[in-house]
Parts: sequence; structure tokens; C-alpha cells
Amino acid sequence: MKNAHVLIIGAGLGGLTATLALQKAGLKVTVFETAPQLGEVGAGLTISPNATHALEYVGLGPYMAQYGDRPEAAASLHYQTGEVLYYTQRDSDFRAKYGAEYYQIHRADVHGALAAAVRANDPNAIHLSHTFADVTQAGDTVTATFSNGKTYTGDVLIGCDGVRSAVREKLFGGGPPRFTGQSVFRGVVDAAPVLEHMIPTPSATTMGPGRIFTRYYIRKRTLVNFVGIARTDAWKEEGWSIPATVDEMLSVYGDFHKHAQAIIKSTPPGKLFKWALFDRNPLPQWTVGRVSLLGDAAHPMLPFLGMGAAMGFEDGAILGRCFEASATIDEALARYEKARKERTTMVLLNSRKQGELYQSNDPVSMRGQTSGELRLGLFDYNVKTVAV
Repeated sequence: MKNAHVLIIGAGLGGLTATLALQKAGLKVTVFETAPQLGEVGAGLTISPNATHALEYVGLGPYMAQYGDRPEAAASLHYQTGEVLYYTQRDSDFRAKYGAEYYQIHRADVHGALAAAVRANDPNAIHLSHTFADVTQAGDTVTATFSNGKTYTGDVLIGCDGVRSAVREKLFGGGPPRFTGQSVFRGVVDAAPVLEHMIPTPSATTMGPGRIFTRYYIRKRTLVNFVGIARTDAWKEEGWSIPATVDEMLSVYGDFHKHAQAIIKSTPPGKLFKWALFDRNPLPQWTVGRVSLLGDAAHPMLPFLGMGAAMGFEDGAILGRCFEASATIDEALARYEKARKERTTMVLLNSRKQGELYQSNDPVSMRGQTSGELRLGLFDYNVKTVAV
């Protein structure tokens, strides 16, 4: 197994985590990315304790401790009054409870740290400007073909290429994902002008009929990341960087309380973006021969439990552990799918349900509830100790 060569399609958060975990297991890994240069969007990311375990497993524990923000309190609020409907967090003692911290951080920072760690292990591991086109299997080898005409042969291939995964389509077909009837606005603004509006807790989700608005600090409280998710049939564009305007977002959130509106209004021109949410049903299997899937390629997550990136981090760490524990590639992939499919399917289905709760027509009905993550025990999962 130490001589196995793994081809990774997609250099996103999940793909790079898998690469680090496989490198940790002693394997040679080559990553192929469509983009001409690496870079993540300017958005925040929540790293729950289960995700932190995965990042610590691949060596990013010190980085997260240095650069991650630790929210000391969080709540769900009523969209008109700002009333606390329930607290999702009253203290920051996550390590004592779960063995790992809860962080909020800039997505680009985590992505950059993962890429740097991969390249520190192997400066030639990441190949840019390579758009996956096809995969063929012959005997014990897997060959990936790219739109630039190049081909690469390895022992196993993992598709980490997102909700519109070309690898998934080659394996299982099914066509494009379905539009969920939800659109997302996102922005990152300077914290100083909106400090008075970051109340009553520094991290909060405001719930209204058919809409939620989430905001929290990143980069040591110098920036505020915000995300608005709303039901709509108005448009179905996908992509993380479609421009939006403040007036456009306020037309959806104009009846939200003044603190939410003030944060939206503080967004500089050209710094507000939107995209449509797409979804897929769970797959009955992820693996065909020596090709498998990881992250959103296997199980696209809606954002209502904040677990999309976390599931990719978990997948990557567990994939590495499975290769380290196995005598053959077939055994490793079988272990990986068995270890991950039930959990990710549960989270996928419950993310859908949580969205319905968050966007209830009667937010007051949520008074006294608890967060979906805590209700489902999602923070208790530890990639370092779970059976593989």
C-alpha cells in the first residue's frame, strides 16, 4: 500500500484534506484542479469540533489555534424583534466537552493552509489547469483524462469535485443536481463600523419566514462574515461569485430587525455575492472498482447544519486512516465507504429538515429549542478514534 499512487480530482477543502491524510499514510498523491491558480472565495467558515478533529489529524491544529476565532456565545434570534429564541452556545468550553475547539475562520485561510501543507510534503503534488474529462480502469490501474489532452495513470482515483462532480457523473450518471428553491447572499465586511449591531451574541442566526440571516466574526474580530439564505424561484444561477447589490438583498431582508439591516448596508460596492443552492439525493454506493467519491461529490450538503465543509474534512481524514489500516486498495475503499456513508446520509437528510425548521413561517415556535447539531450529537464524532 505504501507504493500506491492516488489521483485526487479537485483541490478544494475536502480534496486537500484527503491529500494530507493520504500523504500522512505514506502514499503518493497527485491532485488535479481546474482553476489556473488556487484560491478560495472570500467567505467565512464554521469549524465545529468534529471538523477540528479532522484538521488536527492532518496537522493543522496549531494553525487553527493561532488563526481561528472562538465564539464565546451564539444564539438564534427572531427576525423582527431580535429576541433570543434559544441559545446555541453559552460558553466556549468545547475542548472539555468534545476534545476539540469550535472555530470560525476565513475560508481562504484554511484552504491556503491546507495547500501549503500539501506542497510542503510534495512540491509537485498539485496540478492546476486540469479539467477532468474521463476515467478508465484496466486491471489494477486507473487512468484520468483531462480536457487539455493529458492523461495520468495511478492505482486509485477519488472524485472531490463538488456538487456538479464530473467523476460522479461518469460513475453513476443521473444528470445535474436539482435546484432547491433557495438562494444565498454572502458578504464579508469590516467589523469596526458594525460592532454595536453584533448583539446580543457575537455569533447569531436570525430566523424569519422563508429566510435566515447568519453573521459572525472572523480574523480575530476584524471582519464580520454574513450569509442570508432565502426561498426563491426568481433565479437559479450557481457559482460563488455572482455579483449582488445591497438593494437586492434588502428587498429580501427589508423586514428584518435593524441590526441585520445595518450589517447588510455596511457592505462596500462589489463585495456582495449570491448563488443558488442545488441538492442531490444520497447515492446507494460511492465506489466503482478503484474509483470513489468524497465530500459534496458524494453527498452534497445544504448549509442549514453548517456541516458541508465538515463532512469533507471528515471524509478526507477517514480515507487516510482506511488506507493506513488496509492491506489492499479494495479493502481501503470498502472500509472508507462503510465508515462514512451512514453518517453523511444522516447529515444530508437532516440538513434538509433543519432548513424547514429555520425558515418556519412562525419563528416564535422555535423558542426554547436547541440547535440541530447538538440535537443530533454531530459534535461527538472524532475521526481519530471512530472505527474504520
